[in-house]
Amino acid sequence: MRLKMFLFTVEATFSITGRGLILTPGLGDIQAAPGDLIRIVRPDQSVLETTIKAISFNHFRDILVGDGLTKADIPPGSEVWLLTKHEDL
Repeated sequence: MRLKMFLFTVEATFSITGRGLILTPGLGDIQAAPGDLIRIVRPDQSVLETTIKAISFNHFRDILVGDGLTKADIPPGSEVWLLTKHEDL
């Protein structure tokens, strides 16, 4: 996997019981879809990879990420990057 595109820096997270974790400020005009792989680079430079589970319908297009993640897993200041397979380049 390779980094394809910087999506946004996390400003806030919201946990929705039974659904997952919402990351804001969202995608805006950037194209991404549920099922896309993303890499989260935390402020301490540790890395977490997950998928976009859903995208909200608000104008910010916040993303919902994989099950089992908590607010502590993705602190504000974390960078969200879209991943691509080598053959997609």
